[in-house]
Amino acid sequence: MSLGKNKQSSEQTFDPELKGMLTDTFRQGQRVAATPYTPYNYATIAPLAPAQLEGMNMAADTARAGVGQGEINDAIATTRAETGFQPSQVTAGSITAPGQVGNVGASNVQSGFGFAPINNQQVQAQGVSAQQIGGLNPLQAQQVQGQTVAGQSLAQTDLTPYQNQYDSGVIDAALGDLDRARQMTQNQNAASAVSAGAFGGDRDALVRSETNRNFARQAADTAVNLRQQGFQNAQQQAQADLNRAQQAGMQTAQFGQQAALANQQAGLTAGGQNLQADLARQQANQRAGLAADTTSAANFMRAGQLNAANNLAAQQATQQGNIQAAQLGQRGQLANQDAQMRAALANQNAAIRNQQLGFDAQRFNADAGLQAALANQRAGMQASGMRQGAAAQLANLGGDLRGTQFADAAALQGVGGLQQGAAQQLLDDRYRRFAEAREYPFRMFDVLRSGAGLLPNPLTSASKGSGFNAGIS
Repeated sequence: MSLGKNKQSSEQTFDPELKGMLTDTFRQGQRVAATPYTPYNYATIAPLAPAQLEGMNMAADTARAGVGQGEINDAIATTRAETGFQPSQVTAGSITAPGQVGNVGASNVQSGFGFAPINNQQVQAQGVSAQQIGGLNPLQAQQVQGQTVAGQSLAQTDLTPYQNQYDSGVIDAALGDLDRARQMTQNQNAASAVSAGAFGGDRDALVRSETNRNFARQAADTAVNLRQQGFQNAQQQAQADLNRAQQAGMQTAQFGQQAALANQQAGLTAGGQNLQADLARQQANQRAGLAADTTSAANFMRAGQLNAANNLAAQQATQQGNIQAAQLGQRGQLANQDAQMRAALANQNAAIRNQQLGFDAQRFNADAGLQAALANQRAGMQASGMRQGAAAQLANLGGDLRGTQFADAAALQGVGGLQQGAAQQLLDDRYRRFAEAREYPFRMFDVLRSGAGLLPNPLTSASKGSGFNAGIS
């Protein structure tokens, strides 16, 4: 058996030296916390530079004044007016066909003589009659009809077959190239804005807007110029076809007219030759009849001379003189008729020649009038094209002037942005030094507090105890 009693206790005490250090640190923190707030009474954002203000005012003045808008509006008005341009109509003059030439007729020839009767004789003298020469068939001139050549009109011509079917592809490719150039320019503008610290600002938006506007203007000008070139090319090709068709029609009409005139001349020549042959044949028949009648009368007279030689000789001499006189008169009439026929044919040929000359003069005048009208039409179309080109150039110059002024304003704003950036750097540096001075006590307190955290544990522990034991073994 054993008995025992134990008693033990412990206590902690604070190191006075460490306690004093921690107390000083706490009081220093109180003093730092009681430090009043020091405000920064200076500007932290740099104001706009004078160059920026000047550039902005210039851009605003340019936009309000509408620089270049007048030239662009004039170009638009001119182009709109020229879209309704109608070339002058060309009308071919008509040519009047020559009239009918008068017929040539031959007059009848009468013999105009007879034998005087022989008195106191049993023999009767047979009358000799000249064969009648009938009227010749009238000579008909072939009618020549002038062929009318209708003038071709460009306004009524469909230009679709003459236009380039690849116009849309060319225009789309050109606009695609311009859009790629615009995107590259926008990327460069964005890079410049980022490097200048102005990305997303008003100046960046203005530069992007100006780039898009220039792209839209250049794309519109490119599309208008390409379509205008295609339309003018189609006009020229269509006009060339119309001119060739007009020349072909005029040559066909001219060849037809020449053929008709040649046929008319050949018909008149053949008719005149037939008239002359018919007249010669009738004259030969008349002479043969007169010769036969004269022979028969001579035979009867010779028979009568056997019965009454003395009286017959006298009467025969008288009758023979009458016959010779009648033959001479008839020959004179035949010669006069032949002369009249020749004169009439000559007059008819002269009339035909005069008609041909008049027709040639009409055809020359009609051709000259048509050429003059075509020249005036081409001159009007060329003048319209020149006005359209001048309008396009005026629009380009107006756009260039407007772009130049906006570019100058943007350049001034860029210089002002650099000035503002330099001023902002100075303000930022000044504020940084002020913040460092204001935060210096707190940083030093943090150092002091960190040092206090490195101190050893200020608490010390001490223990004590008592006891007794009793045991039986």
